[in-house]
Amino acid sequence: WYSGQWDVLDENHPASELNSGRIKTDLVSSVAVNFVQLSTIAGTAVPSYQNSYAYCVLKDNVTVTGIENGFRAEYYFEDIDSTVPLEITLTDSGFSAAIIGEDISMGDEYWITSIELLPGFMAGDDRLEGYIFVPSGSGGLIPLNSGKGDLAVYSEMVYGDDAAIEEEEYTGESRNILVPVYGLKYGDGAVTAVISEGDTSARIRAEADSLTSSFSRVFSEYVTAITDSTTLFESNYENQRVIYGVEQRESFSDYRVDYTFLSGSSATYAGMAQVYREYISLESSAEPPQLYMTLYGAATRKASFLGIPYTKTFSLTTFDEAEEIVSEMNEEDIPVSLQYVGWNNSGIENKKVPSKFSPVGVLGGKSGFEDFDGVINSNDNSVFYDLDFLSIRKSSWGFSALSDVCKSIFNTRTPQYKYMRSVYVPVNTENPWYILKPASFEKAADKFFGKFNYQSGVSLAVIGDTLYSDFSENGSTRADTAESYKKVMGETAAGREIAVDVGNAYTYAFADRIYFLPMTNDGNLLFECSVPFVQMVLHGSISYGAETSSTLLDCIEYGANPYYAGIAADDSTLIETSFNWLGGTSYENWADEAKTTFKSYSEVYKDLYNKQIVGHSESNGVSQTVFEDGTVIYVNRTESTVSVGGIQIEPYSFGVSGGEQQ
Repeated sequence: WYSGQWDVLDENHPASELNSGRIKTDLVSSVAVNFVQLSTIAGTAVPSYQNSYAYCVLKDNVTVTGIENGFRAEYYFEDIDSTVPLEITLTDSGFSAAIIGEDISMGDEYWITSIELLPGFMAGDDRLEGYIFVPSGSGGLIPLNSGKGDLAVYSEMVYGDDAAIEEEEYTGESRNILVPVYGLKYGDGAVTAVISEGDTSARIRAEADSLTSSFSRVFSEYVTAITDSTTLFESNYENQRVIYGVEQRESFSDYRVDYTFLSGSSATYAGMAQVYREYISLESSAEPPQLYMTLYGAATRKASFLGIPYTKTFSLTTFDEAEEIVSEMNEEDIPVSLQYVGWNNSGIENKKVPSKFSPVGVLGGKSGFEDFDGVINSNDNSVFYDLDFLSIRKSSWGFSALSDVCKSIFNTRTPQYKYMRSVYVPVNTENPWYILKPASFEKAADKFFGKFNYQSGVSLAVIGDTLYSDFSENGSTRADTAESYKKVMGETAAGREIAVDVGNAYTYAFADRIYFLPMTNDGNLLFECSVPFVQMVLHGSISYGAETSSTLLDCIEYGANPYYAGIAADDSTLIETSFNWLGGTSYENWADEAKTTFKSYSEVYKDLYNKQIVGHSESNGVSQTVFEDGTVIYVNRTESTVSVGGIQIEPYSFGVSGGEQQ
């Protein structure tokens, strides 16, 4: 393994001819910077770019000194009067590369928006077999010889886009990066990169080989400044003007990536998952199989009385109905892990910050809640009452929808919308909501848990997939927000079981359940297939559910508890409301399927729920999932019966061999 692909600089080497333009110096650079000119930022959003080989090394603007176990290189970009310090140190399993935040310097005229770290190190050409691993959703693989580099690139923030940046149109269902790790398998070896510091400010970028480059590569960027745009005179089409702004932090934290080398049978995405699992030191504490279920409690609709408009609260699933649904499952020996959404405050959609314990009256009120809570935790069930401490629509209970919410770079509140998926724009018939500042989020949680005298689990669903900055004066970074989340999970809600949705990695030290963990990547054109990377990291330690669209075969292959979501009420209840996204989810529509699916799943995983997944592969429509006790699950997604592992597997079915189930 070399720091860069140095053959591209040798005119006598085939790699030189197969790579042209900027990519040559990118592939041998240690760092590269994207930057904007502050005097012109308002008029353009496109950053300029320079890499360290062309703009520092060739200009003799690098200072190198020795440090313990490595060296420090300071790259001075003369054109923009900026310095980036990089430290490389050897470790027992590889090496560590760190950008030292406190020593980054920028001039008065230019501002660095991101720093690419080792952009040419994790690269492989099409001479050998291999792939790039990218942690999109469950995980995705990019072949080294796909030839799709002219068609697409992959570039996404770890833990998703910043929620303080307004989205003006719907861009489709996302599969965020949940874990700060990426990898490259090249021939008989592999390298795993774990972003060990600065993960909340990281972007992972992957490119495939193309007409101008024979290399596919993957690397990460340290995002030192978030950029945003806003439209002036939006209602006046002829005079509309888009202006841009850039975040200017007063200080920077360190950004570090740890690289681990693998060889032989461990040089796979399964081996990469094991590296990350060991890095975060997860313990074996998963729960036996349960049917994962989300039930929605109360909702609101517009109504009028004597011509006076008002908002009416109505029930979708009362406490009694929720108890009946769970009891029906229990009668068939199916334990339930219930996430109850919209039971408190004003229902599914917060108007007020839920800082008070206030069960919704139409669901049964406080007495109905107490009766429900008293019986729900029997028969191996578990319940997680959902609490959204982020969203606010109306000032009340000591929280202001004006001053307690995060601000954009332009010092305006950042609205959050529902989107009309047919035309990709916000729903203009409903008011937006806003996100509380991290400090106000902590305050709301403190108030609620100070009055919630029940020991049942809580669902802090939204913090599992939402990360944001606050750009107001004395605001907060994404790292600050993540720390607030950890404080609430580890201190404020301590002693309770905690559930989240989707499951960004900063929740893993605290979460007991993850509802609907992604089962695919985001569908980027570069990806050849999805892989259960995140599941291999978590299985046996944190229990998780599948997505609602998942089949039994998906659950079996990925070790995901079957998951269903819906309401007790008839679908007609949703007519002329803003909750049409719940259409078709009435319990009677999926009850029988849920029972059948869970029984099949539970029979397989009754002895595997606490076992690590140590291997996974797929070929010609047949996958195999390998567990630490030697059990292998084969899933056949073809139209033919296959013989594998000494057993016959019918079309669209599965088989189990080895381990304790032999």
